[in-house]
Amino acid sequence: MRKLGIALTLACLTLTVAVATAGDKAWFDLENCGMCKNMMAETGLMENMEWETHVIASGMMSITVVDPAYAEAFQRANKNMEKAHAAMMKGEQTNLCGFCQSYGSLFQAGATMEKIEINSGQVMLVTSSDAKLVKKIHAHAETTISEFKKMKAGDHSEAHEGHGH
Repeated sequence: MRKLGIALTLACLTLTVAVATAGDKAWFDLENCGMCKNMMAETGLMENMEWETHVIASGMMSITVVDPAYAEAFQRANKNMEKAHAAMMKGEQTNLCGFCQSYGSLFQAGATMEKIEINSGQVMLVTSSDAKLVKKIHAHAETTISEFKKMKAGDHSEAHEGHGH
């Protein structure tokens, strides 16, 4: 359950491509999302990360904490996500989960991303001074928080079926 949140935060670290809204896709899809699957490729990484999202006045804040023994795996996963992002920017078609599609649409709309490296991970701020965009960022954060809670509670509703969550 915690794995899902971590992977999604990491997807946020590099995904800035313009994409459509989430639509009917699963919000989280670690196995099939072209960005998230890079986290799953690092054995043990997902089990050794903590992740949380918070709504803030100007947008959202995501905090990722990684067990120091998995710091190198975290860096490799991030580099592979950057490669996937670069391929998407060159026009390569990539399957994205609802979270990554929504996240990308925030940047297409003009949101600002700030990545702050901390000793044991990263803090991501996604913000805007445009009230309409802040509302969209808040909606993204609230959906992420809600879907993550469902995952932690073991809810395998239609939105999650078939995705190994």
